[in-house]
Amino acid sequence: MPATEIRLALDAIPMGGMAEGAAGDDKALFVRDASGVRAFQAKCPHLGAPLAKGEICGDRIYCPWHKAAFALSNGSVLEPPALDGLTRYPVRIEGSEAVATLSPEPAETAKAETSVKSVLIVGAGAAAVACVKTLRREGYAGAIIMVGREAHPPYDRTKLSKQFLAKPTPPEKVLIEPDFETSNGVERITGEVERVDPAQRQVTLKGGRTLTADAVLIATGSRAAMPDFPGKDLDGVHTLRSLDDAVRVSEAAGEAKHVVVIGAGFIGMEAAAFLTKRGLSVTVLAREEVPFAKRFGEAVGAALKQYHAGNGVAFSQGSVARIAGGSRVEAIETKEGRRLPADLVLVGAGAEPETGIVAGVEPDESGGLPVGGDLRLADRVWIAGDIAAFPERASGETARIEHWRLAQQHGTHVARAILGYGGDFSGAPFFWSNQGDKRLDYGGYAKGFDRIIMQGDPAALDFIAFYVKGERVTAACSIGRNAAFTAFLHLLDHGRLPSAAEIEAGADLPALAKNAA
Repeated sequence: MPATEIRLALDAIPMGGMAEGAAGDDKALFVRDASGVRAFQAKCPHLGAPLAKGEICGDRIYCPWHKAAFALSNGSVLEPPALDGLTRYPVRIEGSEAVATLSPEPAETAKAETSVKSVLIVGAGAAAVACVKTLRREGYAGAIIMVGREAHPPYDRTKLSKQFLAKPTPPEKVLIEPDFETSNGVERITGEVERVDPAQRQVTLKGGRTLTADAVLIATGSRAAMPDFPGKDLDGVHTLRSLDDAVRVSEAAGEAKHVVVIGAGFIGMEAAAFLTKRGLSVTVLAREEVPFAKRFGEAVGAALKQYHAGNGVAFSQGSVARIAGGSRVEAIETKEGRRLPADLVLVGAGAEPETGIVAGVEPDESGGLPVGGDLRLADRVWIAGDIAAFPERASGETARIEHWRLAQQHGTHVARAILGYGGDFSGAPFFWSNQGDKRLDYGGYAKGFDRIIMQGDPAALDFIAFYVKGERVTAACSIGRNAAFTAFLHLLDHGRLPSAAEIEAGADLPALAKNAA
């Protein structure tokens, strides 16, 4: 049976742009530039976003949802959260039409030349998975061992506080690849790591087993913080960090009526929004009156609070005195004298980096392990993700960043370092947060800011805010301004972001990003 063909008029594909073509249910993404027309799969391999709604900046195609980046020339993946490149289809020109044949072109193959025969990865999260995928994509054929305490195959942690809680969801829905170990040639060890000796490249498991390798990546991530509240051990009190945590919270939500979320951070606010979709009464208890105000400014924080309140989330300002109940939680009692009924409590008090098992290295004030730009902790030993306190290029600050995509970027960088590619990590941090049905994008790193350049209307949740330190913009936050935000992220990543004064004067970021390669 001949392969499906998709035809699209050439004048429907803008020069330097892209357009989607379809034949029945089949679709393809056409891109056009001075070198001709190419065609790729139409959806992002991460979560299926329509790429035609994304942006072309310089030599990259950006996913409209989570900012995965692909090479305009051949579709190879350049930035996560996608871990695979785009399938490319052959194209021919017939008169005034481009014709794509949906018979995938052979993927480019690589063969790594390295003396490293074995890689040991401590952790099984975002950085670990990205490291494995990059090593194999770059042609590394040696042994890879991955050690982690969870029995589940690697999964996408970003989903756990979002749609996963909105209704009963099978755990396999969040797996990155159901057969990850087999398809990537990984030996998976489920166990507790008691000690990592960077100097010896040695990992000791509970029970005494030791492992060594030619190269080691330490990517232990974080654990959920649980303050020492009286009553914290009652049934019905949960944290949300792992897949097992999410399953327990979701099951508990099926029996609950009144939920109290302690903390108005990203996990807490996302969970509150999606638990509300199950018809539950949800109250967020937080010390601050306006969530996210310290991070994003009062205007953005107030707009998000108003949005959540309009969707049924109640807010209470105060601090926990105790979690009350017999064997099971019944209420939260606050230091201000209020009593909030609860048969399900979710504690969103942040996360603590898992650094205690790493011998011979003291955490810094952020709780992370300090490293240089190459992320190297010792000879042929690297760290990545939540535990890394590293020099963040654009801000000039030492940063410890708990972002899923940043951990993936670190893992990719370490994989290339293992294969002998030098240099410092220079990727631009980015994360997204689903605040109910609104996606908030945040790029860059701002430990603090002097002022905010606001474009658009935060109250309408249609804005981009730029955070200024001195005369430099170091971060931006946005809802509903995808073109401007993607351009900002691209320019930041390439070190070509205009000054604060230029942005305030109305610099056209998408136009600048178009030619920034």
